[in-house]
Amino acid sequence: MKINAVSHGALRILMICGDGEAVTLPEMASRLGMPEARVTRSCNALARAGLLVGRRGRGGGYRLGRPAARISVLSVIDLFEPEDDMRVCGRSDTKACQNCPLAGACAEAYRAMRDELAAISVADILIDHARPQAALNA
Repeated sequence: MKINAVSHGALRILMICGDGEAVTLPEMASRLGMPEARVTRSCNALARAGLLVGRRGRGGGYRLGRPAARISVLSVIDLFEPEDDMRVCGRSDTKACQNCPLAGACAEAYRAMRDELAAISVADILIDHARPQAALNA
């Protein structure tokens, strides 16, 4: 599996916003090594989905819109990527694929991957400096 650059960037944005401190767009771009325009587009999409909350002005920036433990990696990927059914042969005759053992195996692997990504939260992947202190002392 390979996620696109926009999904990867969005996940990294959420990872650095996990400490509860507001992070500005220029700071995010600098810390993540991403163009500010891409950070802005990603933050806007994440905010529309309720995953980030932004505040303008002094002391402003972006924070998580809900606890990191309640944001699954899969929900972020689904926000930025079209669902891929992993058809391996590329045939347009989907009826023939319904009985193909390879197609069935790939479909099962795809479901397992999605289940695993749904079970991983942003809290599980927070960058160390963004981990809540309680998690560090556990």
